[in-house]
Amino acid sequence: MKKKILFVIPSLRSGGAEKSLITLLSLFDYEKYDVDLLSFRRDGLFYDKIPSKVNVIKDTKDYEMFDGDAKAALVYFLKKGKLSSAFDRLKYAGNSLSENDRWELLKKQLPEINDKYDCVIGYLEGNASYYAADYVNTDKRICYVHSDIKKLGINKAANSAAFEKCNAIVTVSKACADSIADEFPFARSKINVIENITSTKLLRKSAKEEEAFEKNENEKTILTVGRFSQPKGIDLAVKASAILKEKGYRFKWYHIGTGELKKEIEALIVSCGVEENFILLGERSNPYPYIGQCDIYVQPSRYEGKSIAIDEAKCLCRPIVTTNFTTVADQIENGANGLVCEMNEKDIAEKIEILFKDENLRGKLTRNLMNEKTGNEEEIEKLYAILS
Repeated sequence: MKKKILFVIPSLRSGGAEKSLITLLSLFDYEKYDVDLLSFRRDGLFYDKIPSKVNVIKDTKDYEMFDGDAKAALVYFLKKGKLSSAFDRLKYAGNSLSENDRWELLKKQLPEINDKYDCVIGYLEGNASYYAADYVNTDKRICYVHSDIKKLGINKAANSAAFEKCNAIVTVSKACADSIADEFPFARSKINVIENITSTKLLRKSAKEEEAFEKNENEKTILTVGRFSQPKGIDLAVKASAILKEKGYRFKWYHIGTGELKKEIEALIVSCGVEENFILLGERSNPYPYIGQCDIYVQPSRYEGKSIAIDEAKCLCRPIVTTNFTTVADQIENGANGLVCEMNEKDIAEKIEILFKDENLRGKLTRNLMNEKTGNEEEIEKLYAILS
């Protein structure tokens, strides 16, 4: 008899965890498992990528309205006669609410799920894990953590409560596991490391679907993928591009992604005078042609749990420059399969300059990646083991 599994995630908008979930669901064994998915919001870059064998729970309109425009939400709830929800939405607009207070209001808008599950998986730290810990009839609960929990500014009390109730905690690297163990010693025995799954076969197939760039042989093409957020360090990339421009290099540095700091990054591009060099492509549901066709892939992050984008660039055998965030050694050996730089624009630019000048080094990095085992589809077996 098949086991019944529920995955929970706030949305399928752009992000590493969201992309990771789609890959996981694409590889899942539907001969052994029936899979439901509760995405609090039914939208996002990856929503249309949900495999057809996944049953999507769709009764989330109240949540979507509640978490959207305040005026539209009030009109919506008043028309439906849901006065308590309208009143809660007024409170939700307050600036003094804690993360826990906001969740207490938000969770009332989520659908009641009466089905019994063999396991529920809160696939992202925060609200998804809180929901999985408290609101599903299940025999087993799993909380996923995709980042270094010490650096997230998390609600420690709420996470502690969720971790106490769950049967297993899954995170994506040893460094992230150590961080959880340091912050929540009581949960140490529950922690499992399952890397974000990268399928080399799927990536290389997707990379061939279109031509990404109109290349000029006199220009180098650089690519960065990541949200406009402080951890991703896109500001460092913009400043590094200004250094390279000042030195007279001809290049186009493309960026894929969006995020809360978009306006600040756009202003920085103008103030640095790199409008012709640093080009924002917005979101792309299939970034792989861009990764596969760039000359250099750059990851300027301040911190990562484990960078999915770097693993993807490795699968597509691109020369990589990355900052020395905490977990970078899990993915890049400096000088062997990429270059690791200090976390500042000057050193980022310096390492890119080295690759601009040294064609032999670019070739060496690419050849080493071609000979390196990339992709880790077998990681899914670790999750099956927890589900058993």
